[in-house]
Amino acid sequence: MRARVVVPLLLALAATLGLVLGAVLPGSSSAPTASDASPSASSTDASPSDAASPDPESASASPAIPEVGDVTGEGGGVSAVNLPQPELEITKLAPGEEPPQFVVISFDGSCSNDIIRHYMDTADQVGARLTFFVSGLCLLPEEQRYLYETPGRDAGSSAIGFADDAQEVVQRVANYKEAYEKGHEIGTHFLGHWCEPNDGAVNSWGTAEWESEFSQDIGFMDNWAANNGVASPTPLPFNHGVMMGARTPCLEGQRDVMYPVFVENGFKYDASNPGVLQWPTKNDYGLWEFPLQTMKVVGYDRSNLSMDYNFLCAQNDCKQEADQATCDRIEQSTYDSLMAAVNALYNGNRAPLFFGNHFNTWVCGAYQNALTRFIIDASAQYPDLKFVSNADLVKWLEAQDPAVLNKLVAQGVQSY
Repeated sequence: MRARVVVPLLLALAATLGLVLGAVLPGSSSAPTASDASPSASSTDASPSDAASPDPESASASPAIPEVGDVTGEGGGVSAVNLPQPELEITKLAPGEEPPQFVVISFDGSCSNDIIRHYMDTADQVGARLTFFVSGLCLLPEEQRYLYETPGRDAGSSAIGFADDAQEVVQRVANYKEAYEKGHEIGTHFLGHWCEPNDGAVNSWGTAEWESEFSQDIGFMDNWAANNGVASPTPLPFNHGVMMGARTPCLEGQRDVMYPVFVENGFKYDASNPGVLQWPTKNDYGLWEFPLQTMKVVGYDRSNLSMDYNFLCAQNDCKQEADQATCDRIEQSTYDSLMAAVNALYNGNRAPLFFGNHFNTWVCGAYQNALTRFIIDASAQYPDLKFVSNADLVKWLEAQDPAVLNKLVAQGVQSY
């Protein structure tokens, strides 16, 4: 079962109420400091006299239900109850009514302070809502690396490293707080990111390894303040339980092993599979499949999955460095590929377009530049196009009449 760091009593109450409780690491360092952080305004201290003289009747009464903004977890770094986010307007389609053109942009790792700020600023310009798959080790400082009991490998082993220090973590937490409050989704990219052919790769994990990864991912987020020695943190307005889905490291993992663990931990979707330009459906485990779709890579006479790294392999043999002319060609190709795909969908079956990214500056920042241009230009060109998160899309899909969704799926794969 999903491990929790909140006190058992709060857990039980939250459950009773039905509350449901991503891979480049370096980031910038300026802004909030551990000493700047302040406790949540919603927390109060009982007076000594109250503590010394409990009222017999109140002692036997039911404890107070945790309120939005209450902090919990070791060190008080997260909210016991997930604060509400700005609502996305969801309209139930009438039979035959055309759906909006959804575009879902998601990021694996989501650690770099500079890059997350860039994408939040870009999203602000057009009202976009993004998905940040956070790698839990972004919140664990190097000096505490051995807290991570890496499945199948020595403790403290990570293919993507750890946070440099507590100050870096404090800034990342401030960014996640802001992102959440703006309506962006926080999901998970899990932890050590060991992929084949390495020992202990995600593809070798059984149920116990997946359960361990989940439990530790929960702890590194919910206990971030204690793990970093932040005595008076500004808490996140959510806890790990807000997560509705994930993308696995390198898209790996035995589905029949990991999916039951995903469901057990309250996930609603998975974003780890290849797919096509078609409306999403649920798999046999009841999870929505939000795939990386096969897209044409314009100018390279080939197709690949809708992710920056897959494009890099098609455009530059997976090499992260290139001369300026090659960088420019890659940027324009990526931009043109995104615009061509969304144009085909907009004028076709209107299936959501999914595009995955890393917090990277590969090939002179070509993917960051192309994606930024695409978000701004597509928003201007297509008036009923909506940039939404995976979590938003889940809510929209589940608000629709099943018969309406079945007809959307029945349109098949969009060609172009």
